[in-house]
Amino acid sequence: MRIVCIGGGHGLSTVLEALNSGNHHLSAIIATTDNGGSTGRLRADKRLVALGDIRRCIDSLANKNHLMSVLSQHRFGFEHDVKGHSVGNLILSALCELTQSPSKAIQEYARLLNVDHAIYPMSESPVDLIATAKNGTRIEGECEVDALSDLPQALFLSDKTISAVPEAVRDIYNADMILIGPGSALTSVTPPLLVNDIKNALLNTSACRVFIENVCKENSVMSRISPCEHAAWLADLIGYKFFDLCLSVDALGAMDTRVDFNNLNNKSISTHNKQQLKFVIESMIAHPKKEKLPSLIH
Repeated sequence: MRIVCIGGGHGLSTVLEALNSGNHHLSAIIATTDNGGSTGRLRADKRLVALGDIRRCIDSLANKNHLMSVLSQHRFGFEHDVKGHSVGNLILSALCELTQSPSKAIQEYARLLNVDHAIYPMSESPVDLIATAKNGTRIEGECEVDALSDLPQALFLSDKTISAVPEAVRDIYNADMILIGPGSALTSVTPPLLVNDIKNALLNTSACRVFIENVCKENSVMSRISPCEHAAWLADLIGYKFFDLCLSVDALGAMDTRVDFNNLNNKSISTHNKQQLKFVIESMIAHPKKEKLPSLIH
């Protein structure tokens, strides 16, 4: 089964890790607009795309006992220029310099960790996320968008002409299923959807497109609306419907009766249970056409 996963942050890495043990060909298309933390400091060099989410996704697919996997996630703690940087982010940055191509750098980094799934940046071109606030103010940068107090009126990329990686577009067209999210709706899930090549592929693919809703309300301006409203609201915001089905927390629970996952509704739990995600997605894979999927999915 060919599955394409789109998004960023911890949400996408959770989905990839959940599906990693299955007999699937996974492709990940990852947001590259982050401007905070270690990634933001590295992106002070305007030639770099955001690498942190890419590194996290590759790490999620690697053998956790692999020395390189342990090393890549290590963050320097001593007082120095590298304090707070993960080793993996620095290696990826070095590979970008050596190869002069984010895609080639990602391939080499994945090879170091013996990860053979396809990992793509949403674009090889550095780009930032921009929002237009209610009062017309232009808000530039992913962290700044996350800090908005009101839902934005528009969301777009600083360069609307950037191209997607051709192999990523090809994989969308050839996919059996496309999983979008979960994660921060504005800043992790949406950026790849704003790339025209990805938009066109999502609109024309024959694959079933599934939006995975968040477990609970975000700690961001998106808390103004419930997770079950995110997909429709985002579709209105960016101007096209990018999903066929929405997979809600209630649907996950109803489709997986093996274990009592009611604790997922606990507000202290903000991430999906990997075992449950794997079981439900595997069940959906058995019926990849949307008309054959359970009616619990809306």
